[in-house]
Amino acid sequence: MPFGLVLCLVTACSVGSGEDDGPRAGAPKPGAGGTKTATPTTKSYDPPLKFESSATYPVAGGYNEGNWAVRLDGTTVYAASDNEVKAVDALSGKALWSVQPQGRASEDDDYGTGDVAGPTLVQLDGKPTVLAAFAVTVPGSGTTPERPVIELTAVAADSGKRLWTATIDRPEGQEDGDPVLVGSDGTTAVVRLGVESEAATLGITLATRQTSWTAKGFYAGFIDGGTVVGRGGADSALGGGASVEGLRIADGKRTWTYMDRLNRTVLRPVGAGLFTAEVDAPFVRDQDISALLEVSTGKPPAGVDAKALDALLDLSCEHDERATIVCQAEEGWDRRVFALDAQSFKELWAIDESDETRLTPEIGTAWHGAVYASTDNGPVILDARTGKDKATDPGLRPFQVNGHAGLYSGGATKGISVSRAIG
Repeated sequence: MPFGLVLCLVTACSVGSGEDDGPRAGAPKPGAGGTKTATPTTKSYDPPLKFESSATYPVAGGYNEGNWAVRLDGTTVYAASDNEVKAVDALSGKALWSVQPQGRASEDDDYGTGDVAGPTLVQLDGKPTVLAAFAVTVPGSGTTPERPVIELTAVAADSGKRLWTATIDRPEGQEDGDPVLVGSDGTTAVVRLGVESEAATLGITLATRQTSWTAKGFYAGFIDGGTVVGRGGADSALGGGASVEGLRIADGKRTWTYMDRLNRTVLRPVGAGLFTAEVDAPFVRDQDISALLEVSTGKPPAGVDAKALDALLDLSCEHDERATIVCQAEEGWDRRVFALDAQSFKELWAIDESDETRLTPEIGTAWHGAVYASTDNGPVILDARTGKDKATDPGLRPFQVNGHAGLYSGGATKGISVSRAIG
């Protein structure tokens, strides 16, 4: 998963051949040891340069807890698994609410190891709402057998009150596996079923709560604006079956194809209407091809040095929600971290492992001119415009951050935790 934006499990999903480059993490149930703590003052820092590492709170995941995805919004952390969506106070660790499927949960055939999507926040009737999708089973009756369906639920973001629940039929051939709620533009929810070439993606109109389109063989990865970006086509033993495509969220129609006849694709959202694509194109050349592309067109934005990015491997980037795109990749045998101006796409600075004067940082996320990273010396914050050290003792390296708090991963056994910003 790319660093930063909610992608899959902890951050955003990589989309492709079953490979997941993002961290997998979890933690004990929220509120443990923190449910009686008074909520601290909601002071905000823009950007935060120090986190209270001595007072952190578990949010989700952890040992034997399966996979979770999280989203930090204001002073609330929303977390989703394959059978629960919940909210935790980011400043105190207090559990705010939890919602599970209303119907009978289907048997977990992947034992909590499958992909889960980050909690989806939308405005419905002018109110912040969390959407969640679960696998449930409708009981049989008489000679009618039971059948697996998707339960799409809308929950009030502040109170956890269930606003409505809709039962969505699964397409033929997609009876097994958990649905992944890829995202929503506030009018249509996009749900993915299955893996790789056997996937199917549904567009569900929120006003009617009915499936409006189905794209079989399309593995939706993420949405940005009115476009669903993902992987179409099928693999073959000789290669050349997959493609990188953009579908219109309103009706599921394909609006562009970046490249086809591919063996492997890894797609990562960047923000600001951009994404990165790393593909194995056997009919083009032997080496993998990396690119920074526009979500709306599937083409490189004007000004980007496509040839420079093309030589990189494992490319992931993130917009800092201001003026800078921060990236990390491999170049040859060295790891490389660099920044691009978000308007001109000119390189601002770079650090790589061939430079013996600086340690190459491992990036967690970027936000409002700050790059949250770590080296062998511990967590560090860089200036997004210059690459210079901005803070050398921030307390932790978050993978999501805002003015109030930071989320960080403690690994598969400790899970996802939140720490308050204090400077």
